[in-house]
Amino acid sequence: MAFLNIKPSDTEDWALVGNGMTSGSYTYEAGETSETYIINDNATTTIDNYAVSLDGEMKCIFGDKVYDFINGLRYKLATGTDAETEVLLVDKYDVVEETKFKAQKFKCSISISSYGGDGGATPSIGFKINVNGDPENGTVTLAEGVPTFTKAETP
Repeated sequence: MAFLNIKPSDTEDWALVGNGMTSGSYTYEAGETSETYIINDNATTTIDNYAVSLDGEMKCIFGDKVYDFINGLRYKLATGTDAETEVLLVDKYDVVEETKFKAQKFKCSISISSYGGDGGATPSIGFKINVNGDPENGTVTLAEGVPTFTKAETP
């Protein structure tokens, strides 16, 4: 599950990403360095970093909090800090307690890739949530669909 902070300059207001979407997955795009050492015939590959993102396309559903927020970015042609917010990535398959799940909170930027569609059909908006920097690891407790993030204690 991904929750987007739709009020980045105010108090957090998390909205679930997914209404009007039929698929979505995270892309990790590892940055790799391959080197062949003089004692080997085959290369050694190290992982340097990740460029995590969530590519999405959703039907335009006026009144849906995520759609309204992303469409607002499109309308303003938001760039720089105007295109930034936060995203909670919640692993609903890693249950800590009954309503508590492992989660990561990231800063993110949102880019718009497309808007529109075929005649007679509900238009859609294509977007990419680009995860920025290192996460705050922790847990999310869900109460009536509203997430509350608790940062993990560092040893």
